[in-house]
Amino acid sequence: MTRTFCCQIQIDRLSFMTKTDVLDIFGKIAGSWDERVEIQTGNDNGEYVNVLIESNDPCTTWERMKWPLVESKLPGSEFSPAMIVTVTGDNGWDDYLLLHHYDRDQDLDELPKTTG
Repeated sequence: MTRTFCCQIQIDRLSFMTKTDVLDIFGKIAGSWDERVEIQTGNDNGEYVNVLIESNDPCTTWERMKWPLVESKLPGSEFSPAMIVTVTGDNGWDDYLLLHHYDRDQDLDELPKTTG
């Protein structure tokens, strides 16, 4: 089953990157990954960029995403404190999983290894 990840980057939470920087980085990801990647922008009490990634192998996709976008401690890595990552569940967005949230007090879900 195809799953869709949504990485929402809240621009106001970034330290030094701009919306243009975020769009450039994710545009390069979209051009280099096998998965279908769609980039949306909007403003809901603050600018955001949504990166939607469709995957037939969500566990592999999540593992590939985690280090550079969520877990990296390299200087200049600022997506983690500005990003929320969700993925569709068995019933689409009705039972989505919360995989990462910039607010460390949020309870996170784990992507089951058998997710199809």
